[in-house]
Amino acid sequence: MRYRNAVVSGLEQPGLLSEVNLKDRHSAASAPSPNPDCQFQNRAATCCGRGADMAFKKRRMIFIPDVHPRSFVFFFERGNSGTSWSIRDYSIRNRVREYGPRDFQWTADEIHQKAQHSLDAPTHHTDDLTLWHEHTNQCNKHYLAVPATEAVPTTPADPPTPALPLRSNTAFPVLNLQALLDLPKGRKSQDMERILHSPNSEDWVTWNFFRLMHGQYPTGWWSHIVSAARKRNPDLTFAFNHQSLPVPRFWSSVRSPSEYETQSRSRMLASGNPEWASRATIPEPVEGSSEIDIVVEHDQFLVYVEAKLGSDISMGTTYDPQRNQIIRNIDCLIESAGGRTPIFWMLVRDEEPTRAYVQLMKGYRADPNQLVRDLPHRDPETLKGIAQNLALLLWSDFNELVCGPGADQEATAVKRELQRRILRLPAD
Repeated sequence: MRYRNAVVSGLEQPGLLSEVNLKDRHSAASAPSPNPDCQFQNRAATCCGRGADMAFKKRRMIFIPDVHPRSFVFFFERGNSGTSWSIRDYSIRNRVREYGPRDFQWTADEIHQKAQHSLDAPTHHTDDLTLWHEHTNQCNKHYLAVPATEAVPTTPADPPTPALPLRSNTAFPVLNLQALLDLPKGRKSQDMERILHSPNSEDWVTWNFFRLMHGQYPTGWWSHIVSAARKRNPDLTFAFNHQSLPVPRFWSSVRSPSEYETQSRSRMLASGNPEWASRATIPEPVEGSSEIDIVVEHDQFLVYVEAKLGSDISMGTTYDPQRNQIIRNIDCLIESAGGRTPIFWMLVRDEEPTRAYVQLMKGYRADPNQLVRDLPHRDPETLKGIAQNLALLLWSDFNELVCGPGADQEATAVKRELQRRILRLPAD
């Protein structure tokens, strides 16, 4: 038999599916069969074959020592190509380490072949770190005999094939690093690697910019940002009271709106694309959660800010090539705003006319009907209000406010690096 294990639907304990070793199952049969593998061949093909029941195999808890020598990990495959997949390691409490084809040069079939154990995984949102950590511990205890206390090491186990490039011990300075580490972003090892070590990280700029603004102007930071937005868009109109400050939140994960999900599944089923039609029948959301860089919360308005440094926006999603990043964020914004005024801005380093975000932001503001066209399931009047308040802010608009000498050596180093990035100055 090509694959070592198969999975059957039978609960041995809450949250875990029983796993049956094919060889053991055959030896336990009460009567011999002319072909003892026959009764399980279809099940094994369903678990691991490319042309099989895809809903059965796309979400798996798997154990591959080359990925993690002491823990199960969560595997999810997108589509039927065999090359679009992700692995999430939840073995560390309140952390998730993510891997993909660029980290392990395997196809989905090869992953299934390498798996020494493979279990059905819960249909649950992947951002719930507590649930997935507990479920991982249950799998480890039940199938690997790893006690829960051992399944939560103080540092992650590094796989033989490193998921991240080796770095030097030097890192860019970060203001209030512990506060950053306490956020969900701080529990994503690849994101933190970029923040600490990449000179082009827009997340580094976002975090340190707002730490400086809030630290230097604790009661005036918001009025400075609104003033810059008004300069970029004189038609800006929404309730503003400098004595009632909003609350900023960073890198919030927002699920795709349910109405869009419903319409998107209908579109995929009617598309004539077999892969899309098959994907539309799987409960997992057809569009992943959006990470909103800055969310500004107030009881009268809700502002989503998309931050860019050197990159442009994405122009489509896996199953909706026409759904650009601005449209996606505005759709999520309307869903979250409730009765508050929804506002969408961007913070970018340049406004080159070739940038997609420049063309779209200008086009939506000049002709709100373009926004109505791209979000047909939303109220046109709401969209026209959003179009009127669109603003494309530049990081350099705040150069004089946040750059210059700092209060101490660390703040000075951050300000110097921030100025280098937002003004595209050469490295020292």
